[in-house]
Amino acid sequence: MNPSRLLPTQRHVLTQDDDPLELLYNRFNVARATLQPGAPIPSTIDLRVLKDAHIPSHVLAVFDIPESEWEPSYQPIMVPIRTDLYTRDFRMNIIPPSPPGTAYPIPYSLPHSDGQFVSLQVIPIQVPHAPSVPLLFLFALGLESRSHVLCCRLLPSEVIEEFPAPAAMAQSMSELCSGRQLAEYIMFNQGLWKNILLLGPRDTHFIGQVQTAWNVTVEARRIRQRTVADRSVDAVRRYPSPAQGT
Repeated sequence: MNPSRLLPTQRHVLTQDDDPLELLYNRFNVARATLQPGAPIPSTIDLRVLKDAHIPSHVLAVFDIPESEWEPSYQPIMVPIRTDLYTRDFRMNIIPPSPPGTAYPIPYSLPHSDGQFVSLQVIPIQVPHAPSVPLLFLFALGLESRSHVLCCRLLPSEVIEEFPAPAAMAQSMSELCSGRQLAEYIMFNQGLWKNILLLGPRDTHFIGQVQTAWNVTVEARRIRQRTVADRSVDAVRRYPSPAQGT
């Protein structure tokens, strides 16, 4: 295990400013876009330009259940992306090629409106786990270097402090997390790992970080399951049923 794969010993607390989707929009210099619940996915969307530099080429409408099964309140996650960066850093192609001679999106101004806007093609894509896609793109595209933004979303900071001892990390996680918290970490880390397997990022360092976190999470679940089973056996031995006691 590479000692640089996870943030060692220093404890960090994530803030609202560390939201991966918000960071993606900031890196691409456009304002965040959302769809109204139940609204159909548009073919294009206009985004306000915060700075005319490194703007995205497309917006992905990311979802993890078939459109036919959407509830009225369901909203796909609108994720900005640049074709050149994605093609460079991922193996699976999800962005259709543009016709020859297609110009890169250019910001424009509206009469009687402050600032600039850019019109971008929207590409629907179904993935195993939509909520982890912004984090995946943020790091696999090399747009974020602060390791705690990644690590502290995959594991509790107290668990990261046990690195590089995976057994101690898993033991700490099994003891620290409630059942609900552990289930949430399992769902997120497994979903992120499945997204990695589907989309094929090329950054092996990033892949190693996620794989380490996922392995620790799986082992923490095993420890928790063994602990629960052992307690059940002990309870039966201490307090046998009336039928057993006779």
